[in-house]
Amino acid sequence: MIDATVKFDLTGFDRYLSDVERNRMPSVIRNALNDTVKSGRLEVQKEMDRVFDRPTPYAKRGVIYDAATKENLRAAVVVTGDRTKGALPATAFLGPQIEGGHRSHKAFERQLIQRGLMKPNEVAVPSREISLDRYGNMTQGFINRFMADLQIDYRGAGATRVRSDASVKRNKNYRSARFFVPKRGSSLFPGVWQRDPSTKDIKPVVLFLRRESYRIRLKLRDVVERHANAEMPANFEKHFNRLIRPIGS
Repeated sequence: MIDATVKFDLTGFDRYLSDVERNRMPSVIRNALNDTVKSGRLEVQKEMDRVFDRPTPYAKRGVIYDAATKENLRAAVVVTGDRTKGALPATAFLGPQIEGGHRSHKAFERQLIQRGLMKPNEVAVPSREISLDRYGNMTQGFINRFMADLQIDYRGAGATRVRSDASVKRNKNYRSARFFVPKRGSSLFPGVWQRDPSTKDIKPVVLFLRRESYRIRLKLRDVVERHANAEMPANFEKHFNRLIRPIGS
């Protein structure tokens, strides 16, 4: 989990409060903090739209907030790895963009590595030969197709088992292009290649490239700090005025 914490310091202010106000002050601070991180989460998502190329809704949903309580007057905007549904947690692909370093391998990449088809220091990236989804990613259906042809029991969405030669003929897919990974040291670039059975032409569809370190692009803590400095005073004032407002006014 990666977070940007927001706190509020009342040092020097407490002595001016009445006993009733002092007892209710934790609720004021809690509400002000929670208003701040709720809108701070949206600011981080806006920043993602600015610094990334078409971030997916799944990636943006990985940015959440931890609310403050009266007992714990700390709130945070969080990129979580354990509270999002899906094969790859948000911290796996957003973490390197926030703190630098290497991105985690995706599920299909780990299986390619386990089978010895891809090296641990490589990542799989789409070539210019294939169509991508609207977010610039390989579709799950395409990954399922080539993993099945590679005889890998891949468990991605919509994938249930490897594709045998017999099953290909049974479901009449034998006319479709087939996928393969060339042996290392061949004249073909490492990756997944596609062969057209009718023409025997081949083309690369997924390239195995050296895994490079990411530079920091999403400055999570800077975004949240700027937002908190701008919004927290007004949020506190709003809830404090409700506290001191005379009853019936």
